[in-house]
Amino acid sequence: MHAETAKFADALAVAETLPVEDQAVLVEVLNKRIAATRRREMAREITEARADYRRGNVQRGSASDVMRELRGK
Repeated sequence: MHAETAKFADALAVAETLPVEDQAVLVEVLNKRIAATRRREMAREITEARADYRRGNVQRGSASDVMRELRGK
């Protein structure tokens, strides 16, 4: 078993020892942390996209234009 898999299995084993109500609270806390992490990632991506736009590192076009360029036509 890999170290990451073992850590995950250990975490699950510990969570299963908790009362059901505490397990539900744990799930809530984890969901909120995951949402916060995704918001931070999205904010970082938006910041990068805006910087690319200001530097002129973007192209305008439709989805059809993108597909045409990907096909090399």
